[in-house]
Amino acid sequence: MTRSAVRELTVELVHGDPTVVERVVRFICSDTRGLWHGRGRAKMCRRLKHIQLPRSSRTRLTDVILTRLKTGDFAEQFKDQLKLSLFLDRKKTLSAGEIALNSDKDYVRRYAQWLISLAEKQDAA
Repeated sequence: MTRSAVRELTVELVHGDPTVVERVVRFICSDTRGLWHGRGRAKMCRRLKHIQLPRSSRTRLTDVILTRLKTGDFAEQFKDQLKLSLFLDRKKTLSAGEIALNSDKDYVRRYAQWLISLAEKQDAA
């Protein structure tokens, strides 16, 4: 997808049309690294928290995001994806974060620590 197509999809998401929501879910779950793809995913993840998602979409998103954390195969602005995962399935996300604390990759451990710290701050608020 081009930068303008990603931006357009992000704007269309505001209306919550089920067809657009499904396209957004597919885009977030895809493994693309084009211009503005990371930024677009971040914005989409922030907006999805305000839309009622079907259980299947919630599960797909959570599974893909947590697999990215586990493998360390993520790109810019991944924290917005982790926040969405925490919102969609807190228990599963925190469990994956605890496991990721033992990763052999430094940056994965840092993201896992950030995730757990975020959850603790949310619990304290």
